[in-house]
Amino acid sequence: MQTKLLTFSNAKTTKGEKKGYLTGILYLAPASTSGVINVCPKASEGCKKACLFTAGRGAYNNVQEARKRKTLEYYNDRDGFIETLLKDIDIARKVADKKGLTLVLRPNGTSDLPFIGRKVAEANPDIQVYDYTKVSKPWERQLPNYRLTFSRSETNEAECIEALDHGINVAVVFSTKKGQALPETYLGRKVVDGDETDLRFLDETGVIVGLRAKGKAKQDTTGFVVQV
Repeated sequence: MQTKLLTFSNAKTTKGEKKGYLTGILYLAPASTSGVINVCPKASEGCKKACLFTAGRGAYNNVQEARKRKTLEYYNDRDGFIETLLKDIDIARKVADKKGLTLVLRPNGTSDLPFIGRKVAEANPDIQVYDYTKVSKPWERQLPNYRLTFSRSETNEAECIEALDHGINVAVVFSTKKGQALPETYLGRKVVDGDETDLRFLDETGVIVGLRAKGKAKQDTTGFVVQV
């Protein structure tokens, strides 16, 4: 699929195709790695160190440079960037229809920019949009077609509890190894396996979305990863 900004090949999101969904993700250069803008304003030190920016295809220099280029395009011409993104979505919609799949979108794959998520959702009310976020009070930014999952770090546990109290699920990275069972509960809430798919909008509400530490997160010493 030829689109300028969206990516459709991801080991985790391709699992969603078995459930009938084609997932388009926008990957930018996370935090301040672009050198011009911080696209993850609430990223903690642990989050930055454990970031999956260099995981999978992100390990390749050309992929990292492409993500930096996209971030520069957003920084230099936000309106033009959004226009291109919406055109990409129109292309993806047609491809999904031909494949008999339902298109879903994650505008903040390696960023946390509420503006982009809301804009995409508002412009495409017939498409399910979802994101992970560390920006506080996510319940105020949700839309009927925009589902947010709050992400725990080593510095925001109080905000996690507040999010849960407002019906927002919270993603937590555990030290659990691949193939092993995640904890049954955390913060007094049921833990569901977030590694099975990336389709967070299908999760029941009021739960912890458990994720197993991957890549650099396996060596975390900041508290970002919850040790079990």
